[in-house]
Amino acid sequence: MFTQSKSVNPLAPRKIAIWLLVVTMGCGTAGITIISPALSSITKYFSVDEAAAQSLLSGYFIAMAVSQLIYGPLSDRYGRRRPLLVGLVGFALGGLLAASAESFEVLVIARVLQGIGAASIASIIRAIINDSYGRLEGASAFATISGIMVIVPIFSFAFGGLISDLIGWKGIMFGIFFAGLIPLVLNFIFLPETNLRPIPQILLGSLAQDYLILMKNRIFLTFMLSSSFCVGIFFTMVGFVPFEYQRIGVDNTEIGFWFVLIPCGYTLGNFITKNFVHRFGIERMSQIGGLISMVATSALLLPSVVGWYHPTLIAIPCFLFGFASGFVIANSTMVAIAAAGELGGSASGIVGAGQMGFGIFGGSLVVSVGGYEHFENGVLILIGLATFSTLSSTLAKHFSETLPVAKTTEQ
Repeated sequence: MFTQSKSVNPLAPRKIAIWLLVVTMGCGTAGITIISPALSSITKYFSVDEAAAQSLLSGYFIAMAVSQLIYGPLSDRYGRRRPLLVGLVGFALGGLLAASAESFEVLVIARVLQGIGAASIASIIRAIINDSYGRLEGASAFATISGIMVIVPIFSFAFGGLISDLIGWKGIMFGIFFAGLIPLVLNFIFLPETNLRPIPQILLGSLAQDYLILMKNRIFLTFMLSSSFCVGIFFTMVGFVPFEYQRIGVDNTEIGFWFVLIPCGYTLGNFITKNFVHRFGIERMSQIGGLISMVATSALLLPSVVGWYHPTLIAIPCFLFGFASGFVIANSTMVAIAAAGELGGSASGIVGAGQMGFGIFGGSLVVSVGGYEHFENGVLILIGLATFSTLSSTLAKHFSETLPVAKTTEQ
């Protein structure tokens, strides 16, 4: 089930089976993606406006962002396994609560509970990878896992719309319950502890100092921002792009299938990362991905420019953005965590909080500029996030070339 690490260090953790990491991360992703095609149905069911649907995403993202800052240090202190299992319990319970919700307010609360649980998956799995792999090997492993687990959002987008049309949005919430229950059982049975050097205690003063140290680490900060801006684009898209599809006459089921192109592009990008990161380097691939994402998000303005509105003119740029994300996210995320050294859990929490935070920030900006009513305004926010992601990766490349701290020893 597990393969032994090649290190002779008796405290070196075992390399966790890829399939277990894939299932766990994939199920956590389902909580975000499966709801997207059903947002319009939910707004109609509760008689709320389109902008209110953003609270179902922002509540989830805020809970994930804040909770990852807690899970990270907890996993440094108590190990990765226990906090992960607790989070999976919360994720599953949040799905049950949402399925029984009869008011929009209860649904929002349930989404917050789901976000608290999903935060354990997002932060701790990255730390587990960092425990078990070296710098380049970790980026390659993360790309492999991301490329495989993308099957889950593909099915989430496709079947989320189909389930919404056939049995309603509550069926989707039951799906989230099982997405928490299945990895809970599997990790309880198969996951060993990978943090074999836990810190002796958590002190608030020390924790604040650790976070300050990380935020002063230019390698960590720039790579963290590069990945966070890129992930923020995806989360922002999930919130308002479905309504543009609906405006041009696309139903929920078809929306889900068009959205499948984003994870398909991401799969291709991760495949290229896995096979070429050792040749081109993490920094250069992150920078190239940022540039491609700028082109992709700008292409979403084409329908308004040419005056022809067709789902392919939305789906193809989304596919291209997914492809670019495969260059940016795995590389930037794992190098940021690796740059933190022994503070890997805390670093993973900050990275995850940053990624969720920019999803919240991007979604809020879309609401403030009227992006739900005027699609082009929302696209400008996406272009801005892509630009900042590219600038961050460019700075990261510069710092990696000039600072000794970037030259980490690989396992």
